[in-house]
Amino acid sequence: MGLRRFFLIFCMLATFVFAIVKCTPVQSKGNDSRGPAYAGSSTCVSCHKGISESAIHNSHFNASKMLNSPNSADSLHIPDGEFIFNEQTKVGVANRGGGLYQSALINGADKKTEHADMVVGAGNSAYTFAYWYGKQLMQMPLNYLTQEHQWVNSPGFPTDQIYFGRPIVARCLECHSSFADKKLVQGANFTIQEEYVKNSVIAGIDCERCHGPATQHVAFQQENPEVKTAKFMVSYKKLALTRRIDVCGVCHSGTGIQIVNSTFGFKPGDTLKTLPQYSAYRGEDADVHGKQKQLLESSVCYKIGKAECITCHDVHENKKPGLALYSSKCISCHKEVQHETLKENKAALAKNCIDCHMPLKESHAIGFQKSNSKEKIPYKLRTHRIAIYSELVKGKK
Repeated sequence: MGLRRFFLIFCMLATFVFAIVKCTPVQSKGNDSRGPAYAGSSTCVSCHKGISESAIHNSHFNASKMLNSPNSADSLHIPDGEFIFNEQTKVGVANRGGGLYQSALINGADKKTEHADMVVGAGNSAYTFAYWYGKQLMQMPLNYLTQEHQWVNSPGFPTDQIYFGRPIVARCLECHSSFADKKLVQGANFTIQEEYVKNSVIAGIDCERCHGPATQHVAFQQENPEVKTAKFMVSYKKLALTRRIDVCGVCHSGTGIQIVNSTFGFKPGDTLKTLPQYSAYRGEDADVHGKQKQLLESSVCYKIGKAECITCHDVHENKKPGLALYSSKCISCHKEVQHETLKENKAALAKNCIDCHMPLKESHAIGFQKSNSKEKIPYKLRTHRIAIYSELVKGKK
């Protein structure tokens, strides 16, 4: 009788445990810092191997990177260097066994040295560096320009002295990472400062930052491999045009979006228009840095042609398309267009629409001070207001 009772209790407990396991959402092995609804990008690989392997090399995935291991900065291929403010004041950069370091050198003496704990930027134009100061992330004095191969003073920093004091606030990480758990604490003189839970930072733009939390999706697809239609994930194809570009616009609308809650909570299908202080484009000279969405919305290609971000950009691709490929996308809609300025050179039309209709423009917000000089290197980006620029047309006549 006792044995039967024991067996009955064992069966009841086993059933109870099985039910709990069955009903508990699948979590990533790393226990994703965004919470149990997020599975972690590593879980995407088993079903989306090709896309995943390509995406980890593109600019979005590499929008930032933690430099935790001693050799983690080696892949950036950044040389040692020096930035000169004057004969007495310099910043030295050195690759050492423990990583990349920037040092304040006053009359040749090392007054302050910090280890680069994070790099921001994919390196297409520049790298920005940060170091941990307690639980704050602080921007380092120098940036590295990858095309010019120069160390430069960080944008907005003093032009005549070394500066280690700018905090990297959450609004920066909201566009250059996938998550960071922020805490507001009281600083000196009754100020409020942001601190981070260090191990909460998910560098780069990962799958779930754009596609939304995937735990339910992963659990269902693993249990039902015969079902080929994605469940528990938002389908981009079914979203309205405005909602599709809003997903990109979370980061490509500039820093004017001010909300109580973090934009890390924005998911596919949400809209930016409900966010306080969202600034729609109204014809002003919007800065080319970060305002791509508003500039695109002002274009006839968007208003009439319904061109959107993914019309030209494959966010999973690890290769950067050239002007000819981008131009072919233009020609696909403008096959019959006549160019008065290109009558004698029709071949040029098929190869480069971009330089004339999306010209490079200088950012008003960002410029890089050169070493031993007050001169600044302008930061140029292509405007996303696709248009006919009369000044360029006049220049070709």
